[in-house]
Amino acid sequence: MSGILYVVSTPIGNFQDITYRAESTLKEVDFIIAENRERAQKILNHIGTRKRIVTINTYTERKKAKEIASRIKNGESAALICASGTPCVSDPGFFVVSSCHENNLEVRVVPGASALTSAIAISGLHIDRFLFYGFLPQKKSKKKKVLKELESLPYPIVFFESPRRIRETLALIQEIFGLRKIAILKEMTKIHERAIRTDTHNVFEIIDNLELKGEFTIIVDRPNVT
Repeated sequence: MSGILYVVSTPIGNFQDITYRAESTLKEVDFIIAENRERAQKILNHIGTRKRIVTINTYTERKKAKEIASRIKNGESAALICASGTPCVSDPGFFVVSSCHENNLEVRVVPGASALTSAIAISGLHIDRFLFYGFLPQKKSKKKKVLKELESLPYPIVFFESPRRIRETLALIQEIFGLRKIAILKEMTKIHERAIRTDTHNVFEIIDNLELKGEFTIIVDRPNVT
C-alpha cells in the first residue's frame, strides 16, 4: 500500500500552539520534509520525537519532489512542514504536493497556525475579502512596479516583509497608496508581539520607535475607507 503525504501546520512562534493532531502526525510518519532543518529539529525536540528530515528549498524542491513521491508510493508516509505556519503559503511545498497528486497518492492536511489569518484576525480592520500577495520583490524598482499595479484594487492587501526591508516597503506604500488605514503585525505569538493599527501618513511615528526584528505582516486597507 502507498503511504500518505500530510501537509502539517506548525507554530508561527510559540511552540505551545502546536495542535494535538499535528503532534501525533509528526510522531507517526516515517520522515519529515522541511525547508529549515534546524527549525524542524526544534519542533521535533519539543514534542519528544526523532525523525529523518529531508530538506527542500527553492532550488532543490522540484528534483527532490519526485524522490519523495516515490518513497510515499512505496509505502512510507511523510509530513511536510515549513519553518513556521502553514506550508505552501509563501513557502516551499508546491512541487512535493503536486508530485503526489500526479502519482495519485493521498494528500491530507493537518491545519493549524497561519501568519496570514492570525494577522487578519487581530488587525482591527474590517476584512471580509482580501488579496494576499506575500513577499514583494526585493529590488526597489520591481517592488515599486508591483505596488503601482496593486494600488487601484478594491480590496485590503496583505504582504509579508523582512525587518531589513520593512522601512523601504512602508515608504513606497506611503508614496503610492496615499492615505490608507494600515495594520502592521510584528512577531506574532512571541514575547515581543505587537499589533499596530494606524494610517500610512503616521506609520513612521510608530515604526521609528520599534526594534525591527522578526518577520512583519502588513495589511493595507482598501481605498476610500474612513
